[in-house]
Amino acid sequence: MNTSFLTGWLAGTLLPLGAVWLLFRLGLRGERCFGYNRALLLLAPVVAVVLPLLPRPSLAGWLAPAAPPMVIAQVVALPTPRVGLASAPSWQPGTWLISLYLLGVLMALSCLAYRYVRLRRATRQLPRERRPGYVLAYTGGRLPTSSFGRTIFWDDTADFTPAEATSVLAHELAHVRQGHSYEMLWLEVWRALLWFNPFAHLLLPALRLTHELLADWEAMLLVASPADALAPAPPYPSLLARLAVRRMVGPSYSSLVQSFAFSFTLTRIAMLQNQIPVRRWKQWLALPIVGGVFLATACQSATDQPAPSTAKQAAARATEEIAPPPPPTLTTVPVSAVDAAGRIYTYVEQMPQLPGNPGVTPIVQQIQANLVYPTGAQQEGRVFVSFTVQADGHVSDTKVVKGLAPAYDEAVVAAIEKLPRFVPGKQSGKAVAVSFTVPVLFKSQP
Repeated sequence: MNTSFLTGWLAGTLLPLGAVWLLFRLGLRGERCFGYNRALLLLAPVVAVVLPLLPRPSLAGWLAPAAPPMVIAQVVALPTPRVGLASAPSWQPGTWLISLYLLGVLMALSCLAYRYVRLRRATRQLPRERRPGYVLAYTGGRLPTSSFGRTIFWDDTADFTPAEATSVLAHELAHVRQGHSYEMLWLEVWRALLWFNPFAHLLLPALRLTHELLADWEAMLLVASPADALAPAPPYPSLLARLAVRRMVGPSYSSLVQSFAFSFTLTRIAMLQNQIPVRRWKQWLALPIVGGVFLATACQSATDQPAPSTAKQAAARATEEIAPPPPPTLTTVPVSAVDAAGRIYTYVEQMPQLPGNPGVTPIVQQIQANLVYPTGAQQEGRVFVSFTVQADGHVSDTKVVKGLAPAYDEAVVAAIEKLPRFVPGKQSGKAVAVSFTVPVLFKSQP
């Protein structure tokens, strides 16, 4: 194996992988294009390893200064004596670099295999029930409700209500149907191959969060239109907040499983209630960014390395094939279905808003502005509260989902009662009632 080629290729993966991750983190993480983000994160390592391998003969020719034919003939004719190249040294640093890289890959793959075997051993004795399209394994509290592959690990000791159990099961079924476990293994293998690249380690939590948001959307659609209208499920964001309070995570045998109680609860609640339309221009940024990275690496290779001879260029063009990576597929997130029973919605086409201030952030800011701290308040923390904006715009059904203390909870309820009349939410052009769940922050007073 050529040491200079290996080190140049490995170093060349840093820029494209970092550019794709920064595009997701700074531009796409807050958008509701979850399917697009999923494809982008899965294709990121492929783009990172392919770009450094693509030939760039044309750029080298453009950047190299034109030389008269006579000068080229003279350079070729001049002898270039080599001194001391007959005997190679017995030790070469490049051998150690290759060995270090291969050792890192072996250790990373071994850790992945160990985690998989440990998960299999810990769950192989669990009682199982085969159902259409998946297998339900009852953990008895030894493993939290989660999924891996086609198996859903169900914690039968958790005190779920029937409506909550339906929502949680729909969430885990979304993981199974969309193959999220296999996509995590895909990035785990790439992380082992690119273990030296810090951005390869950042892709995994980003993809895991995207998987949770995709499963949340599918479960929320089921909550918005349950089969049994007599026993409707609670608003899905409220369910997320309540289960986070219960600290449902518990012991876990492996980070490979897709757990319903995965972190980023506030992020998931905010994204579920985000009604800002997807800004498509951010999705198209992937193409100029990848093209800019390719040009940047082409310019770097043209300025750092001498131009190859014409014969070598012809041979390279004849033997190498240019295979640029395909652009990610654009997908859209489905919108909540219309509820014929006229019940309370958790997401509609046009979400309620304060007069002249669209978005959830102004609502939280207005509640914080209305907040009157209790006398002698010194405690810090968040209070999760839910309320409903009725079809005529007034606020009702204020409930504390997660309290801090009675005085703090009463202050939050009083702040919400001071909210002005909303511009009501609309579904299919009709004003409907919409439920919100928001966090209210208390800071220590000086």
